[in-house]
Amino acid sequence: MTGLLWQIFNVLKEVLNRTIKFPELLLTLLGFSATKKLRLRVVILRDERGLPLASNEEAQPAYEEARRIFARMAGVSVEPAGWRVVTAPHAAPKAALDVHCTDGAWQDDLGTAGGFFRSLMARTTGGTLTGYGQPLTVFIVRSMSTHNGCSLGAATDYVTVEAKTLRTTRRLLAHEVAHACGLWHSKNPANLMAPRGPGEELAHWQAAVLRTSRHVTFF
Repeated sequence: MTGLLWQIFNVLKEVLNRTIKFPELLLTLLGFSATKKLRLRVVILRDERGLPLASNEEAQPAYEEARRIFARMAGVSVEPAGWRVVTAPHAAPKAALDVHCTDGAWQDDLGTAGGFFRSLMARTTGGTLTGYGQPLTVFIVRSMSTHNGCSLGAATDYVTVEAKTLRTTRRLLAHEVAHACGLWHSKNPANLMAPRGPGEELAHWQAAVLRTSRHVTFF
């Protein structure tokens, strides 16, 4: 399946799941908040020489930060999709190491980078077909043109984060995962969805939107 078809298929799955979960969205807004699950994996890419862009010890704190934020702010338990943090088994193509965001992430996904990412994404039985419970994968890349992290929202099942930010901005991983679960930027500096800053709060309606993503389930 081509990158464009994957994007269209993913958006259709998101629309289907959001439609089915609309009653749950209303219940969540009314205060229903039983714990849900989000399966997540971090994949550290290897450069042209086969060297990892970061160590597991550098990536693990960002993963744990996402676990803490989503549990506290949305009642969502982040669980490993196989493993929490893994290193890619072989060197990545340059297109996947040095990626774009607002100036070309869509095109990246349609080309070599997107194909490489899809080959390494975490999957579950049935998740690819319906989208329900599909894990999210965070790829640790070498550089990004305009941002330090990027998500194409519902169109993909992965996000990208620059390796260097693992040492300085741990909440960025959670920020990009939240984008993949349907949230957009906030102007409130205390909010997780503020583009910059240490914010990690989520409004009640944001938690409801995140909880009704196709990636977030009860099982």
